[in-house]
Amino acid sequence: MCVVLHGMHHRHLRPWELFAEDDDASSVMEMKKGSFDSFGNSNSYEDQPWIAKYDKRNLIRKVFDREVWIQEPALRQIQDTIFLQALLGSFILTAICVGVFVALPKGRFY
Repeated sequence: MCVVLHGMHHRHLRPWELFAEDDDASSVMEMKKGSFDSFGNSNSYEDQPWIAKYDKRNLIRKVFDREVWIQEPALRQIQDTIFLQALLGSFILTAICVGVFVALPKGRFY
């Protein structure tokens, strides 16, 4: 989880969301199937057109992709909880490591 994006309550667009504008007509046709077997026998995405487009993007564009605001308040609360638990856990682990290294004076690890 990126701390900057978390602080702004943003998230990166997923690759299939980035290129969804191009495939709106084909996705509408797929939605009209009417059966529960909408994905076929396999749930594979390797043949999707967005994969080739996303692979062609350079690393900088992948890192600094477009962002959207997280609108769901429950999701923001879950992310806040995970972030605070990570901070608390890292503080406790750091305190234990410091206590171990300070308690061993003969090794001079401090």
